[in-house]
Amino acid sequence: MKITNIAVALSCLPVLAACLSGQTPMWNHNPQSNSGPLRWGNVAPSNATCGTAPDLTGKAVIQVGMKQTPINIDSTKATPGLLPALTFRYLDSPLEVENTGHVVEVHYAPGSSLLIGKSPTDDYKLVQFHFHAPSEHTVDGKSYDAELHLVHTNILGEIAVVGILLNKISSDLNKTSTATAGIYQDVVSTAPMKGGSAHPAGRKLNAKDLLPASKSYYSYTGSLTTPPCSESVRWFVLTKPVEVSDAVIRQLHSLIAAFPGYEGYQNNNRPLAPLNGRPVVLVR
Repeated sequence: MKITNIAVALSCLPVLAACLSGQTPMWNHNPQSNSGPLRWGNVAPSNATCGTAPDLTGKAVIQVGMKQTPINIDSTKATPGLLPALTFRYLDSPLEVENTGHVVEVHYAPGSSLLIGKSPTDDYKLVQFHFHAPSEHTVDGKSYDAELHLVHTNILGEIAVVGILLNKISSDLNKTSTATAGIYQDVVSTAPMKGGSAHPAGRKLNAKDLLPASKSYYSYTGSLTTPPCSESVRWFVLTKPVEVSDAVIRQLHSLIAAFPGYEGYQNNNRPLAPLNGRPVVLVR
């Protein structure tokens, strides 16, 4: 999960050879890269929470943040809970799709919210949503073709993210079973191949149309999944995947491979982090 402009890197470290004086340090998602997720903690001091590994095997990652995301969700160990149902109060928003160089991101107009209770701090405003391919979370060890993250903030600046797992079903959009797949394809196909934003005149969408019919979810406390990997993020991963066309998944990987510094690497998912004893709650 990414928050645009959530932090500015403070300095460049020798481990990142491409970092020149005065430039923001670059990072990517390739685990075999010196600026990849196994070394994010070395890219800039502000990224220390991400942790780092002394080598690229990833077998001895030095943890700094102990509540990191993503995780593998073991459904057999999830605790049934009495947390509130998720109430999505999403309005239409003009379609604005940005290629940030790390994700395909849709900026959302003010006015839409996610309610997770009755307190004012349980009212989270939808800020943006973006994609990772393949999925960042796994369920019972299973990875999905992609994952959508709907990012919200409340009046205290706290973050809540709804994760939607995506499965491809066909290269032929006409064979998909719902209009939802068409909306996903419309969003992804609008993204510029290079950095920047696209604003198709008169085009709108409602993020509620991207959700599965079932709103049951897994919940746990985690982090951002990109630098600076800040913790205390409330995660809500919906249990029901959404089906999208094969074209959506292929286009996401094509866009990722063209990101600056990715050098053709086609994935933008962070490797799994240890659960470290955190409870995962299942709400049906």
